Amino acid sequence: MNFGRKDPVTPRTPRTLARNTKSLYADDADGLDRDVLNRKRLATQLGRAVRDLAEETESAVVGLVGPWGAGKSSLLGQIEKDLAEHDWYIGRHNPWAYSDLAGSAAGFFASLRDAVPEDVLGKEWRAVVGEWVSKAAPLGAAGGVAGVDGSGAIGAVGAVITGDRSPARLRETAAEGLTKIDHPVLMVLDDLDRLAPDELLYTFKLVRLLGRLPNVYYLLAYDEATLTDLLESTDLVGEGTGRAQQYLEKIIQVRLEIPPMLPEQQAALANAAIDEICARRGITLSAGTNRRIQQIWQDCLSTYLDQPRSVKRLFTQVDATWPDVAGEVDFSDFVAITFLRVFERPTLDLVVDHRAEILQQASAFSFGIRQESPQDRWARWKQRIADAGPRHPGAIEALLAHLFISIRGAREGQTYAGSSYQDDVTQRMGVGTSEHFDRYVQVGVPESDLPESTVRAAADELRAGEYGDALAELVRRMGQDAAPGLRKLRREHLSSPLPASTTLPLLNSLYLPAMDQKSGPLGLSPNFSIIGLAMDVLDKTETATATTLVEQMARSDAAGLALAADCVRMAFKDSDTPRPWAAGAKTPVAAALDDGIRAFASQPARSHPRLLSYLYDHLHLAEPANTRELLWEAIDSGAWELREVLGLMIPLGQASNGEATWTSMGDFSESTIEDLLGVDAVLARIPEQPDLLERHDPNDYFDRRVDDDDLGARIEYALIGLERVRARRRKETETADAEPTPTPDEGEQLGSDT
Repeated sequence: MNFGRKDPVTPRTPRTLARNTKSLYADDADGLDRDVLNRKRLATQLGRAVRDLAEETESAVVGLVGPWGAGKSSLLGQIEKDLAEHDWYIGRHNPWAYSDLAGSAAGFFASLRDAVPEDVLGKEWRAVVGEWVSKAAPLGAAGGVAGVDGSGAIGAVGAVITGDRSPARLRETAAEGLTKIDHPVLMVLDDLDRLAPDELLYTFKLVRLLGRLPNVYYLLAYDEATLTDLLESTDLVGEGTGRAQQYLEKIIQVRLEIPPMLPEQQAALANAAIDEICARRGITLSAGTNRRIQQIWQDCLSTYLDQPRSVKRLFTQVDATWPDVAGEVDFSDFVAITFLRVFERPTLDLVVDHRAEILQQASAFSFGIRQESPQDRWARWKQRIADAGPRHPGAIEALLAHLFISIRGAREGQTYAGSSYQDDVTQRMGVGTSEHFDRYVQVGVPESDLPESTVRAAADELRAGEYGDALAELVRRMGQDAAPGLRKLRREHLSSPLPASTTLPLLNSLYLPAMDQKSGPLGLSPNFSIIGLAMDVLDKTETATATTLVEQMARSDAAGLALAADCVRMAFKDSDTPRPWAAGAKTPVAAALDDGIRAFASQPARSHPRLLSYLYDHLHLAEPANTRELLWEAIDSGAWELREVLGLMIPLGQASNGEATWTSMGDFSESTIEDLLGVDAVLARIPEQPDLLERHDPNDYFDRRVDDDDLGARIEYALIGLERVRARRRKETETADAEPTPTPDEGEQLGSDT
């Protein structure tokens, strides 16, 4: 991955990381295989500054200043290494590791004592240091530190040494010993910015009053802004007095600052992190993924990831959580959402709370939002983002616009029309679609979601002609909800064609059950997706083979007949020049429909809830007169009751008020009755029922809500429609009869005017 360049990226070959290899999880400045921040050079420069200082003064306090996450601790380690190579003695004290001031004091002097080898100063000097600590430090400070205990070495020394044993004299004696050592001592104090105010003041007291000894130098690492805030919270300094900086200047003689990362160093560190993740997880980034990562880096991430720790903080989280969604989400979008989760959780909560609007789920839109201009929508979203309180609102606005087309349109003051963008997001499993959104905000793929891995494995089994566990699981899941599986299976087919010989039987088995699945008021029934996939598969099959497979499917069973007929009919409907396989299959499928409908006549019409679909297919694939003849034959024979047939001609669909969804009857279609039966023939056989019109005034609302199996309501609705047709025709006849017959002159005048 290359944030700073536009040239193509060649992904690394996945490798196995050794346990001792630097990595994202290592506790150093960058923690990666290469020193992308050039910290070794910086450590050498800082180490030389400390050495030069030692040439000028016998003791000094140096501050290593840098914000949290700048890599102070790891840089300290490199400075220690550099000075050790120049024969310095190194002592390290971390006051944050102690639970009280007494323990911290003991630890401080124990670290100083232990920094100098025993054979350099001897046990007697170490004992003097111990006694000095026991008298100068608070009561109990020396407890628990070997060699600094009144019952140990100090007692022994006291028996043989006479003279002044005051803290001042003891300090002087300790200092005399240190002037004789062959090398200087560096005492390193880290994590000062993590201390409580009283702990910080006490640590400074140790350094300033007790620790200023010859040949002893101190390197204190801290975040200056945090230390200033801590000092201002004490009674000694006070808030807003300006004394905090003066106090630090009194303690610190030399200030060494960690320079901020250069933009190219930021990018290099992030690149190294992504390279490691890709190598560890076997990820190959496409050119499109690279471009999207570069965009979110430029728009947002580079603003936030300004310290080594912040880079590691993000990408260790990406690495740790990626296995749960590997192959199920887009890597660039996953990095972006993980960033929000780690750095701006309130913004992620905002996205989740308003997911319906962001994902443009129509059922959740209010009328007001639909009528809202892009400019007004952006003003509303800009305020929402500001209310979430991000550190850098502009960067977050740009990131959300990158992830969600609805926010981008509002931000740019326009409405994006068409589905090409959403198709692209869906294809790459991006966060901006309702199909994949939950995978980013939940832990892994939700239980209710159909993993892409399952569909891929099922597609491979279809290609191999096998019925394995993956295909069985796919069939089970699509039996509950076919739409998601069909969308994913179609994407698999577009990626690598599925064979018709195994795919058509699968779709055949799903076709009739899928018609019963509800898809919402604005969605297509899953059977339309089945037809589309079946036609796509047939298009990729050799023509003669495809034609034969369609004919075989039409003769297999009722579901196969329905699917074959619908595919052929749609093939003719979609184009003036039908697909070759459809042209060859039209006549055989029409014949199969003829036989199938005759076979259906052995049972009442109400037992065939999808009768209208078969009749429509027959109407389009055979001669229209043949369809009428076939249908009246079944009615006249008494096999089917005319009223039931009329009721079945009232379609069912899904309606919604935004809160609930229900089954609703579609419109009464006079043209459908005319095509299949002939309106005149039907009116001649259905007695007049004027009471229907009296009970159902045309101006009154007619509740079309109905149970799926309530054929009686559909029959009543069809009869009402027929009565209205009858009433209209009667009125038209009465109007025509009431008009006067024009005289020849009037007729000539009308003719001349015309």
